[in-house]
Parts: sequence; structure tokens; C-alpha cells
Amino acid sequence: MPKLAIHPLVSLTLALGALGGATLVLADGLVGNGKYILIPYGLLVVGMVVVLRGERIAAFSARFAVGLGAFTISSLALYVAIAMSPTTASLPLLGHGWRLAMVLLFGVLVSLPAARISAPPRELAGST
Repeated sequence: MPKLAIHPLVSLTLALGALGGATLVLADGLVGNGKYILIPYGLLVVGMVVVLRGERIAAFSARFAVGLGAFTISSLALYVAIAMSPTTASLPLLGHGWRLAMVLLFGVLVSLPAARISAPPRELAGST
């Protein structure tokens, strides 16, 4: 991939991650703890697929990297917001480590199908 084409992908990743992180943090503050946080996560993934498809990124690896980066940045924003609460401030370093590893694992599990689904449509063979 040309050097100039990397910068738009980085800015796209940061923008999606920041927007998703703000959405997750606000949703966590509004709906509280529990399973309802899965709704904004689902919206995050759907929005990520729509944006990746709209950007028409041809390479699967680039779509996967942008999706994984955006998911990870969003989840880290939520994690930092939750980790600053008094109940989780006393967690040992190992406690944070395995939680962050799980975030990365779920990011991979979500980004693989999202990258596949967001492939740009193929051009029709006979059209000009």
C-alpha cells in the first residue's frame, strides 16, 4: 500500500474509535451497568461496517485493521471511564491485563466478519 494511502486509514480509525468511544461512554452513563451496553456495541459494529463499505477499501487487511483499531479504541475509552470508578480502582495489574486481552480478542472476533461484510461491491463485468 502506498505511503500516502496509510494516513487516511489512520485518521478513519481514530475518528471511528473516538466516535464509538464517546457513544459507549455516554451509553454506559445513561443506561448503567448490565447487558444493555451490548446495544451501543452492536450499533458501533453496524456503523463500522457501513463506513468501511462506504469508503470502498479494497484490501481485506486494511478493512480488518481499521475495524480492529476502531473497536479497540472505543472499548479502551469505555474501559478507562469504568476503571476510574472507585470500585475498580483497586484492581491489580493482572486484573486489568486479562480484561484488556479479552477486549482485543473480542475485537478480532468482531472485526473479521465485519471486514468480510464491508468488502466493496464488484463492478459488473459487461458495463462500461
